[in-house]
Amino acid sequence: MGQGKGDSGSKWKVRSNIAALWLMALATLGSAWSGYQSSVWDGIQTFLLMDAATFSRQANEKATEANQQRAVDAEVFIQFLRDYVSGKPELGEFFLARARPELRQAIQAWQATQPVKNPNAPPTPFVMPQYRVPGEAEARDLNGKSGAAYNRARAVKLDSDRYALLGVLFTTSLFLAGLVSGFDDKRTRRAILLLSLAVLLIAAVGMLRLPVAHLG
Repeated sequence: MGQGKGDSGSKWKVRSNIAALWLMALATLGSAWSGYQSSVWDGIQTFLLMDAATFSRQANEKATEANQQRAVDAEVFIQFLRDYVSGKPELGEFFLARARPELRQAIQAWQATQPVKNPNAPPTPFVMPQYRVPGEAEARDLNGKSGAAYNRARAVKLDSDRYALLGVLFTTSLFLAGLVSGFDDKRTRRAILLLSLAVLLIAAVGMLRLPVAHLG
């Protein structure tokens, strides 16, 4: 009887050691994969932040160019209006002919509203729909791209942090499985194995729910 119990205990010890080895192997693979994914997502985030900064800088450049163009347009309009009001329409037309097409069309549309006689006329041609500064549209587009890249970088950072957390869980499972060989009591071994397995399964389910990053 004693020998039978001894053989049974010995077989359980071997089986529990094998189970612990499997858990350690799976936990090691999970930890390595989580660390790899976390580092790849960190790299993606870095490039996205660089893109966001580049788009933002380009947007600022376009906005500066647009402001400068508005200042030039304002000066051209002032010259045109001065000559127009002082009874020198031919000189005003000289400036108007050399204005940007968008400014010229806006001034002509504004003149058609008879601003001198019509109190409801727009105050300046710069509020007319014909007036456009190309750099402003480009600046808005670039700002949109910058914001999109930044928001994507924030989302990617969360994925990286989640993989890092999974790495901690896999390492915890690995640690618990490694403790099994230090105990002879059957209940203690079973409890540690089950705890290690539970942590491993939680980490594995969490990993399956996360997106996978690819190099390049």
